[in-house]
Amino acid sequence: MWALVLALVILCCGWCSGGLEVSPIGPQIVVISLDGFGQHYLASYPGHFLPTLYSRGAYPEKFSNQFTTKTFPNHFSVATGVYEDVHGVVGNTVYDAALNATLDIHNQSLFTQNPSLIPIWTLNELVGGHSGCIMWPGCGFPYRNKNVTFFEPFRHSADLRGEMYRVVEWLTNATTPANLVMVYHEQPDLIGHAYGPDSPQVLAELKKIDSALQYFFHELEIFGLRDIVDVIILSDHGMMSVKERDIVDLSALVDTSKFFFTGSSPLLNVWVKEGVNELDVYRPLEHQGVSNHYRILEAAESKAWHYENNPRISRITLLADDHYVFQDFYEFIDSFKEKKYKDLTDTHGEHGYPTTTTNMEPIFVAVGPSFHRGFKAPNFSNIDVYPLLCRMLSLPAGPHNGSFAAIAPVLAQPSTTRLLKPLIIALACMVLLVGVVGMVACALTRRSHKRTVSADSLINGYVYRKTMRKEKPLEDRSEEECLLEPEVEEV
Repeated sequence: MWALVLALVILCCGWCSGGLEVSPIGPQIVVISLDGFGQHYLASYPGHFLPTLYSRGAYPEKFSNQFTTKTFPNHFSVATGVYEDVHGVVGNTVYDAALNATLDIHNQSLFTQNPSLIPIWTLNELVGGHSGCIMWPGCGFPYRNKNVTFFEPFRHSADLRGEMYRVVEWLTNATTPANLVMVYHEQPDLIGHAYGPDSPQVLAELKKIDSALQYFFHELEIFGLRDIVDVIILSDHGMMSVKERDIVDLSALVDTSKFFFTGSSPLLNVWVKEGVNELDVYRPLEHQGVSNHYRILEAAESKAWHYENNPRISRITLLADDHYVFQDFYEFIDSFKEKKYKDLTDTHGEHGYPTTTTNMEPIFVAVGPSFHRGFKAPNFSNIDVYPLLCRMLSLPAGPHNGSFAAIAPVLAQPSTTRLLKPLIIALACMVLLVGVVGMVACALTRRSHKRTVSADSLINGYVYRKTMRKEKPLEDRSEEECLLEPEVEEV
C-alpha cells in the first residue's frame, strides 16, 4: 500500500515539474542594444541568424526612436521611458548652465537632472531583483543610493561574443542570478562612422554580430534557458552617409567668437556668450543657413519632437540637412586616422537627424516564451520598452511617457500568466496528492478498527443459529463457520 502511495507522489511531482517552464526566480529578460544598427541594414543583411529571430519573434511595423537620434539620449529613454527633454540627456554632451559645466558620459550629473526618474535596472534592484549592465550608458552610477548587482564599464573594441558569455554567467549565478540584463555594444556604429553605412567594412561587422548572437542563443540552449529567458534585441538609431565635401564650416560663415556650442553634428546647441546680444548671433546664422545646408530648429519642430522646455536645450539650435554635418566632424575623421583605420575614403557616416529620416530608424525584435512568434505588431516607440519591462517583471512603473498598450501586442503570454499556469498545475497536483493520501489513510483506519471476534463467541453464535434454524443448512455460512462445523458436531 505504501509503495503505491510513494509511486503516486513521484508521479505527481514529475507531472508538476514537467509543466514548470519558467525560471525558479521568476522571469529573466536580456536587452541587447546594437549601437547604430539601422533598420535599413536588414535589406542587405549578410548574416542568416538575425532573420531567423524575426521569424521566431515579434517586431513592430516601425520602431521609433527619440530626437536627437544620438546614442546616450536614446539609451536613457529606453531605460526610463521618457522623452529626452524630460530626462535631460539631450545630447552625447550637454551644457548645464545651472552647474556651469559641460557634461559627458563620465559625469553622473548628465543622467540625474530629473531626480523623479528611476532607471529600470535600479527599479528592479529596489524590489529585490538582480540587475546587470554591460556598458549601458548611465548604468555605472547609483540611483536612489542603489547600484546594480553586476556591472561592466565601457571599453573600446569589446567583443560581443565575450559579452554574451558574461550574460549567461550572470543569468546562472548560484547566489544572485540576474533577472534583468542590459547589454550595450558599440558596433556597427563605430565602423559606420568611419566607413559609411554602405561600406564592405560594415557588412563584415554585421556578420560578426550575427555570429555572436547565434553563439548567445546556443549558450542559452546548453544551459537550459532557451525556453525560459526572454531576449529583446534593439538599437538606438541608424546611420547616414556623409562625404567630406559636405562638411559645413561655421567658422567660415559667421563670427564664432560670440558663442560656443555643445552637442555634435548634425545638431548643435548654440550658447550665446555673456554680454552678447542674442540677435547678433541668431540673424547671421539664420541668413547663412539658407544657402549652406542647415537651418535653425523651429519651435513647431522642437515641440513635435519633444525637444524643448529643458535648460540644457539652447534657444538657438542648428540642424544640418540630411547627409551634411558641421565642422566638429573633422575631429571624428582625425580620430580615425590617429587610430590607423585602414582603407579610409572620403565617405563616412553620421546620425542625429530627425526620426522621420528613413536611415535613422532602429531595429526591435523580441524572442522568448513571452512573445509571439513571427508576429508583426503595429508601430511603437523605444519609450514603450520601459512599461513593457515593468509589466513583465511585475515592477511598479514610475512616471513615464511610454505606452504599454502600444507595445503590448508583442506579448503572446505575459510573464505573470506563465507563472500562474505552473502554480495552478502545482495546486492541482497537491489536491490530487492529498486526496490519494486521504483515501489510503481512511482505508487503513477502517481496517485497524475492524472488530475482533474470539473463537468461543464464534462457536457459540454458530450453535445458536443452527439450533434456531432446526438443523437446516446455512446458506450464509462464512468460511470460518464452515471450518468450525465438524468440531461443533463432535461436541
